[in-house]
Amino acid sequence: MSEQFAVKKVGDFIKKEPITVSPDASLREAARIMKEHGIGFLPVVDQSGNLVGVISERDIAYALGEGKENSKVSEIMRTNVIKVKEDDTVAMAARLLSEYGIRHLVVVDASGRLKGVFSIKDLTYGEGALFSILF
Repeated sequence: MSEQFAVKKVGDFIKKEPITVSPDASLREAARIMKEHGIGFLPVVDQSGNLVGVISERDIAYALGEGKENSKVSEIMRTNVIKVKEDDTVAMAARLLSEYGIRHLVVVDASGRLKGVFSIKDLTYGEGALFSILF
């Protein structure tokens, strides 16, 4: 069974179009999108659909704690985005999550276009993931 886990591809976990936010959006708008979709992480894309950064609920909380409630997403987003390709293995994604101490990875296709987000939730509870293999 562990061999099956090791060869599962990250792209197998991408079931829908990614939910994104514009760099020009307010922090309130980013938080509203997260609440509406029950997520805590958003890829930030420009008008052409190019990935320009990411923002998490933690980023928003820290910005609010620093009195930056009137900021735009572009002012607090992180631009050092850790990415995986659709055809990378789940084992590789797990290694990156652990190595960088993060909960989300941006998933791109072979040409670098945004395809979705792979999260620690996918790793632990997703179909064919660790939880379902062990239990």
